[in-house]
Amino acid sequence: MTVSFLQQNSAWRPVPVADALEVLGRWLVIAAVFAAMVTPRWAFGSIRFGLTDVLFVCGAGFWGLSWVAAGSRSAAVSAAKWPALVLLAGVVSIVVTSDPWGTAKGIVELLGLWVLPAIAIVGLFKSDLLRRHVLSAASLGTLSAAAINIVTALQMGLGGSLPQVWGAADGFQGYFQTLGITVALPRLASAVSANRLNGIVGWSSALVMHVAALLLTQTRGAWIAAVFVAAVLTVAHGRLLFAVTAVAFVGTFIAVGLSADWATLIRERVESVFRFEAGLSGVDSSIIRVALALTSLQMFVAHPLTGIGLKSFPLALPYYATDALPLAVAMGSGQVLTTIEGPHSTYLSLLAETGILGFVAFVGWVSSAWIAAYRSYRAQRSKEWSMSAQVSFTLLGGISAIVVFNLFGEMNASGATPLIVWLSLAHRLNRCRSSAAPAANV
Repeated sequence: MTVSFLQQNSAWRPVPVADALEVLGRWLVIAAVFAAMVTPRWAFGSIRFGLTDVLFVCGAGFWGLSWVAAGSRSAAVSAAKWPALVLLAGVVSIVVTSDPWGTAKGIVELLGLWVLPAIAIVGLFKSDLLRRHVLSAASLGTLSAAAINIVTALQMGLGGSLPQVWGAADGFQGYFQTLGITVALPRLASAVSANRLNGIVGWSSALVMHVAALLLTQTRGAWIAAVFVAAVLTVAHGRLLFAVTAVAFVGTFIAVGLSADWATLIRERVESVFRFEAGLSGVDSSIIRVALALTSLQMFVAHPLTGIGLKSFPLALPYYATDALPLAVAMGSGQVLTTIEGPHSTYLSLLAETGILGFVAFVGWVSSAWIAAYRSYRAQRSKEWSMSAQVSFTLLGGISAIVVFNLFGEMNASGATPLIVWLSLAHRLNRCRSSAAPAANV
């Protein structure tokens, strides 16, 4: 039987076009994750974005086009139910906001950086192999940033004090290094289990670089995140060998660092989280954060249902802040005076700006992703560091870091691409694993 060219063309065209768009979208997201670690963000007035945000949105957009072109493919809309609820809370908050333009911008950010990518990432990374690819991109990005930052610190000199080196990712840098640790640990454990000497040496070196770069950021929240991640992964793994291996490589390097002249700085910055004592390094920042937390709670009490309006924190701050709270603080290694735009916590930001709905929805998003990663790992842990176990373990560690990050940083901002990827990859991990088609080549 002969088939006309038109029939052949109409039956053949949608599949390769859809596949090509999907592969392109996947590569763009992978590139966005790498770029988040090594490229800076730009500011155009009140709008801030970076290369990672452009690549991320384009990647999600190409997946959307592939979904339309394929016609028969299903979209994992439920993967975005929690960020969609946050978006809904942001929309509701527009009725009380004092900054309609800022709230509208925040709504667009949530739609473009949270909701649509949450759907797209599940569709783009449907197998453990593909998920491993994007996690490897994060590892490569953090290692590249770590190498650059360590070289920068050596050029500045480690004589009298520890230099603060954030790198291109600014305040995200320490947390990204923690994500790098979560990639390196399970792969080191796999190498130890398989007795692969090159893997042991390589991933041990990666851990040392990550810890060194993490110390250089002097980001206390990231230090706490790393400790929390180590505790969670050690308890989840439940094997003495893994705990001893992790402590041996990470603990040894920290011990060497603490013997240096600048150990006092590290100790004081850690102490300033728990003790508000004059003279401690970082104590002013700790006091300001406590004041911002109290201010956020006052905003929530005043508007518990709607909040003060998404992205309205800077305008509302003078009306709720105590007299001693400054409206601008020195940030980063350059100590640039920066206007306070939020309470430096995603939890507090959403609680103050979107009320109870936005806060509960965000907590639901993070906690459900953590539970999914934990259950997936528990189901795979008997397989002796199979790819599935590595991926689940990496996501569990990364989401544990994100839990802490949101206590000290704000995820509803540009540059947070890897955090969104980690949450989205974990959200439907078990369901995707059971129903995924064979992995496509990337």
